[in-house]
Amino acid sequence: MTEQQESYIQQLVVSLRTRLLVMGASVEIAVDNMQKAVTRMDIGTAQAVIENDDTIDALENEVDESSLALLARAQPVARDLRFVVSALRMVVDMERVGDEAASICSQVLLMKDADTAAVMDLVGRHLNSSTEAFSRALQILRSDDSEAALTMKHSDDEALQSEVATIERLMKQLENAQKGGMDAVLVMHLILMVHSLTRIWRRSANIAGHVYFASLGDSLKHAPQGEREKKARLHF
Repeated sequence: MTEQQESYIQQLVVSLRTRLLVMGASVEIAVDNMQKAVTRMDIGTAQAVIENDDTIDALENEVDESSLALLARAQPVARDLRFVVSALRMVVDMERVGDEAASICSQVLLMKDADTAAVMDLVGRHLNSSTEAFSRALQILRSDDSEAALTMKHSDDEALQSEVATIERLMKQLENAQKGGMDAVLVMHLILMVHSLTRIWRRSANIAGHVYFASLGDSLKHAPQGEREKKARLHF
């Protein structure tokens, strides 16, 4: 491969990475606004997140088109090829995170008269952990930090444990609904919200896994915990 060809491929890779980061930033704004909407029961912010979901979908299409064009025109190999494959996977997870943020905001619209303090007492910890997970995944992508990616991929179990603990608290509210506790319909909205938050957290862990693959060529998707740790010792 000539120096000119290598330079051309790198230009395409840089362009693709820029588009991917733009999409990530757009989804991060949606997630941050979703958090604000839940924290404040802010109907206007929730509606804005829902309306802006089409923008995220359009960005996904742009990254897809750029990835496929790079594959067709430049036929990248090694790390460049891994990055393109990872980009195609990452945009799927990012788009799904945007969908979940919009879905949560749809629940907010149905909960507009809810007691904000009571809601945050029940789901606040899971909300904050899930949104922090996506921010952490984007930071891993921006810095191409494979070691942090490996650590974050292990948070998948933590997401499920947090969900179970939160659902248990909500089920107790549901049991007490007939005794003058929280409205049963509101509890069901919160349960749906918690499921969406968990999916955001797990999609974020997926993004970290894609960064790890792009950097080192190893897939963490189906590797057991012991095998992941073995790979980490080999690379670090």
